[in-house]
Amino acid sequence: MYGYISLYFKPNQKERLNYVSHYCSMCHSLKKEFGNIYRMFIIREVSFFSLIKIEFNEESIRRIKCPWVGFKEKHIYKDLELFKEFAYLNNLIIYGKIYDKLYDSNLNKYKILIKKLRKKLIEYYGIDFIINYEKILEEQFIIEKEKLPLEEYFKPSIKIIKLILEKHKLDVPDDFSFYVGTLLYLFDALYDFNKDIKRGNFNPIFTFYNVNDLSLLKKENKEYLDFIIDFSIKKIIEILDSSNIKNKHLVKKLFSFSAIYHKAKIEELFISKDCKRKHESNNLYLAINK
Repeated sequence: MYGYISLYFKPNQKERLNYVSHYCSMCHSLKKEFGNIYRMFIIREVSFFSLIKIEFNEESIRRIKCPWVGFKEKHIYKDLELFKEFAYLNNLIIYGKIYDKLYDSNLNKYKILIKKLRKKLIEYYGIDFIINYEKILEEQFIIEKEKLPLEEYFKPSIKIIKLILEKHKLDVPDDFSFYVGTLLYLFDALYDFNKDIKRGNFNPIFTFYNVNDLSLLKKENKEYLDFIIDFSIKKIIEILDSSNIKNKHLVKKLFSFSAIYHKAKIEELFISKDCKRKHESNNLYLAINK
């Protein structure tokens, strides 16, 4: 889950400065709050969320030389405290990923890491919030044991997005979580289809449609999945356009170009016999490291 919003376009100078200052501030905040190791696991959507909440002000950033990219010049916010909540949000999502892996694969080697991370997250979010988060994750595990209508599998993902938006007070309406949660879960299911089948993990597309290759989906089923994706993208753009969010133009542009990119990739999956995710160099890192 997550990692779908990136710079799939060539930004102008101000757009690049805005995005990179958020991304790099996240990186430095993760170092400050959690240590260097977590800087390798920045989730792109968290920078997207910070853009929604923190208004860009060029006077609020400073130049640095970053050793992680050959001491090239980068920019970070002078007040890193602004990004503390997003460092914790980043690692809340990481925690959920590890929690899921522990359930799926019984990876006992992660137990020490997850206990330390959980303790840190409890200090920030409180025990009630973390327990609620874990209950939603476990709800996902339970429903994935059953054969249900496809839309039922989306519900825990929607609840997690809603929990995050409310806790971090992002200025978007409730239905934003519905469309984002639906889109993220469906993207994950489609991109991970072959990998899930190979590893014997649950996949809602395989369970609901009973096919072991996306190209074998019936035409009407592909069209239905396309409809869910297209409608969710449309509604998210409408919500962003009408909401009182910061950096509205850049936020809409980031989401729109990312949606176009992934929609095209998913169309390829429907006609390809090999649905493995392609690990190509993406524009996010090209843009940041130029």
